[in-house]
Amino acid sequence: MEHKKIIKFTVSIAVLMMIAMFVMLSGMVEYPFTIYMMAGVGTVILFLTVKFIYTAFTTDPVPVTTDCRDTPGQKLFFISSYRSTTFSVVMIVMPAFFIYFLLPSVPGIMKEIQTGKSAALIMMLVLLIILFLASLYSIFMGIKLFIRRKKIVQLIINDDSFEFFPIYDFGTGTRNFHAVSMFFRTKMEKAYFTDQLTVEIIIDKWLGNKIRVKVEGVGFYLPYLYNDTHELEEVYQTIKQRLQRKISGN
Repeated sequence: MEHKKIIKFTVSIAVLMMIAMFVMLSGMVEYPFTIYMMAGVGTVILFLTVKFIYTAFTTDPVPVTTDCRDTPGQKLFFISSYRSTTFSVVMIVMPAFFIYFLLPSVPGIMKEIQTGKSAALIMMLVLLIILFLASLYSIFMGIKLFIRRKKIVQLIINDDSFEFFPIYDFGTGTRNFHAVSMFFRTKMEKAYFTDQLTVEIIIDKWLGNKIRVKVEGVGFYLPYLYNDTHELEEVYQTIKQRLQRKISGN
């Protein structure tokens, strides 16, 4: 799906929520019409979400290209901007849903606490506040990720070494969870091409193909989010060629 469609969807949801929250908090609409308004806006948001998902599955995919850039003595591989854009939109929209549907219930809970203090209601209010702050943090991080969505380097291959994020269990059953951190990490580790380094590509139909690296007896799967197997093969061949070049002294 094109980035423009993702951005258009995100902006539409954000505008609808802001308008609805402004009308409710300003007192322009009184109860029970506020309930009808929330239900109407919620229906529109649900319709837009279904349309967005339908478009994502029916639109012909954009031809996949490797996101990389060559500089003298160095090759940089970026996380696909499509992945970054989609992930940032999820981080923004999902917490916004939570804030939109649950925040209006806070004034009612506070009034009930004032009339008759209840430990359960107080705990619920504290939980809502914590979740609200967590949602704001998620939206903030999602916006930051969206801004730098085309600049997230996940692998650097130099003439004498390669740099990667230290996720050593990447490629196991928990790899998707650990891969999320790659969108936000900045500090990379470096492994030098020596005669003690070996590299091989592992074919796995269930968990996905991956590159296994072994340096001086320590083995790990190279963290790399690829678009297709051709891209992974390109990374593997690049590392292998530079390793052979370094060992041969060329």
